[in-house]
Amino acid sequence: MLTTFLFSALSIFPTLDGIKDRTQDSSKNKCWVYGADFKANFSLANSSPNWTSGASNNITITGIINAYAYLKKNKMSWDNSLKMNLGLIANRQSDIFGEGYWSMRKNIDNLFLDSKFGHEFPEYPSLSIYGGLNFQTQMLNGFVYGKDVTGRETKTLTSSFLSQGQTQLAIGTENKFGQTYYVRLGYLALKQTYLINQNLYISRQEETIARVKRGQFVDNEIGMQVQMGANKFLDANKIFSMKFNYLGFLPYQSKRPLLDSRIDMSILAKITKYVNFNYTLIAIFDKDLVKSGASAWQNSWVFGIGYLYRI
Repeated sequence: MLTTFLFSALSIFPTLDGIKDRTQDSSKNKCWVYGADFKANFSLANSSPNWTSGASNNITITGIINAYAYLKKNKMSWDNSLKMNLGLIANRQSDIFGEGYWSMRKNIDNLFLDSKFGHEFPEYPSLSIYGGLNFQTQMLNGFVYGKDVTGRETKTLTSSFLSQGQTQLAIGTENKFGQTYYVRLGYLALKQTYLINQNLYISRQEETIARVKRGQFVDNEIGMQVQMGANKFLDANKIFSMKFNYLGFLPYQSKRPLLDSRIDMSILAKITKYVNFNYTLIAIFDKDLVKSGASAWQNSWVFGIGYLYRI
């Protein structure tokens, strides 16, 4: 059902006019296409101490980077994309004695890198065999928060860089529909989940985290990979744009009917050359990343107005 919905959503966008050739040599058989979006959102909320309606003073800063570099030479291709999302919120709080202090927390944190080598079939230019690697992790430590007896904030470490981290290596076929969107089927895929920070087993009081047993650092699964994506300006004036990527993995030895899934989506509406409205969503479905009985869906999103610089 999820896969059907994703194919239907992608079919709305039949052509790509949003990606431009940034560098091209004199040969028609070789071409680099590259670029990057740098986005920064900032918000500040404040109220006087006697504000009776209730409020919380806070400062929010979010940075987003979407970069890509594609190389095409004869029948060979090399596609690379990088997504970085990092947001921090500083919230003003008070303890039971009325003394104020600032609490700093993350509101989004993710690093995703995808790289793919492909070779076209001579009879079918839109179809190619590929070998790909993608990597994802968080950049800063993650915590769960509580309060001590004085009303001061406490925090317990639950995750960190490469804990959990993940890579997927896959070999399969890719079908490109113009340059608008693509569908990849990795018939042989290796999914590796990393748990490098062994202190997490102590702080979380667990012997197994994300399938990685204490003292082992990495867990391996063999399965099938499904990946699809789109990159499109949604209007003739190039004010509205969308980027979408779906990554799914189905272990061959698992009895689970659903794929471990990750959805990345960003929508941008330009106000001026450098100011925009933007929405960024990361949604993950993976039962191995949550405790038994908890919902396997996780999501993090940011909606804001901010600064955009594009190269």
